[in-house]
Amino acid sequence: MPCSVVIPAFNEAAALARVLEELRAACPDAELIVVDDGSTDDTGRVAKEAGATVLRHEVNKGYGAALKTGLARATHESVVFFDADGQHDSGHIPSMLARIEHADLVVGERRYYTRRSPLHSLGRLGLTRVVQFLTRFPLRDINCGLRAVRRSVILRYLSLLPDGFSFSTTSTVVFAKFGHRVEFLPVEVRRRIGKSSVRLVRDGYGTLLLVIRLIALFEPLRVFLPPAFGLMTLGLAYGLFKYATLPVFTGLSVGALSLFLTGLLVFFLGVVCDQIAALRLDRYRG
Repeated sequence: MPCSVVIPAFNEAAALARVLEELRAACPDAELIVVDDGSTDDTGRVAKEAGATVLRHEVNKGYGAALKTGLARATHESVVFFDADGQHDSGHIPSMLARIEHADLVVGERRYYTRRSPLHSLGRLGLTRVVQFLTRFPLRDINCGLRAVRRSVILRYLSLLPDGFSFSTTSTVVFAKFGHRVEFLPVEVRRRIGKSSVRLVRDGYGTLLLVIRLIALFEPLRVFLPPAFGLMTLGLAYGLFKYATLPVFTGLSVGALSLFLTGLLVFFLGVVCDQIAALRLDRYRG
């Protein structure tokens, strides 16, 4: 099945030649597009010598920006995202292309994750659980870089997707929230070649903020209702506690009223945001 393979690369000269060789062997008819995202090494030269189409950013714009550039250049409906660091197995691509015929997004589900840091694993698990709670969708691997997508579908949502590393996570959320068919394919990964430019705290925190922002756009009440009802419940409980413990009733507790009214304001703000979101999202449906 003809496809375009978009390979974002930032200082990946050490691994890129082997990656492109393996891709040629697994997908001889594929269009290989390497987006050199402001590399300061020989990434662009290595890609050209391997026969790939090379697009270059003069400055580093980010992982998501590189994928957007590759999507704009791709000529096939089926597009595969493939990291340039050597951790993915190109042998999984035919299976992904077979599934993309009846799905809109096929995401690699890593069975063995290559990062050994307990903190990184905990952060990844926590972020996955938060996304599952907010989306109410069983997203098992939200940020694997190996995935296949229908180009005509993802192009509708590029304005919603970030330029950084959280492109993978937020695109998965977007597809799930708009009701597109998302499938997961178990994949094996290898330890990457070279040093990763991902930073756990910085990129994890940024991804979490973007996910919350997206859910606030798609379903604001899912974000506003918990704190609203929590504040109102706390206000009522505090008011009853003060009423039961004061020897002489001197009026309603100011603290209890403040908590309850704040929760009520958050609730009505969520209702207003929900109506605005419904109007804004009409242009993305179709």
